[in-house]
Amino acid sequence: MGIPRPYARRIKQDKFIGMRQVMTLDEQTFHDYLSDQNVTLVMFYNPQDHESQRTKPHFVKAAKTTSRENRRSYAAVNCQAEPELCDAQHAFPNMLPVLKLYARGKLLSNHGKSLDYREIRGLVEETPFFPAKFRE
Repeated sequence: MGIPRPYARRIKQDKFIGMRQVMTLDEQTFHDYLSDQNVTLVMFYNPQDHESQRTKPHFVKAAKTTSRENRRSYAAVNCQAEPELCDAQHAFPNMLPVLKLYARGKLLSNHGKSLDYREIRGLVEETPFFPAKFRE
């Protein structure tokens, strides 16, 4: 039986991305969720922004085709709904969408708008990580 995750009940599928493999994060769930995952790619977006809409299909296809082994995941943050979180993560309105790669909650890299789904998937599948210590 797994370790209880207190944030799990508060986390939902991201409405803009529209698929169950991509969770929406907010200020209450962001750090707990990322710390619990080995590797997570987070898309910071504005749902009304043209570039965010253009990046969305690549992000969706990458999330659908990525191997889920070893707790590799995708998440999203709506910067209209979570402006403070986006500011804290340096995902400013004039930069959106921004893709940020985290391993166990630590920021590894930032990526702009020009990645296609193969590049996005490669980031998630090929990123090394330190697994969580074994807990009883």
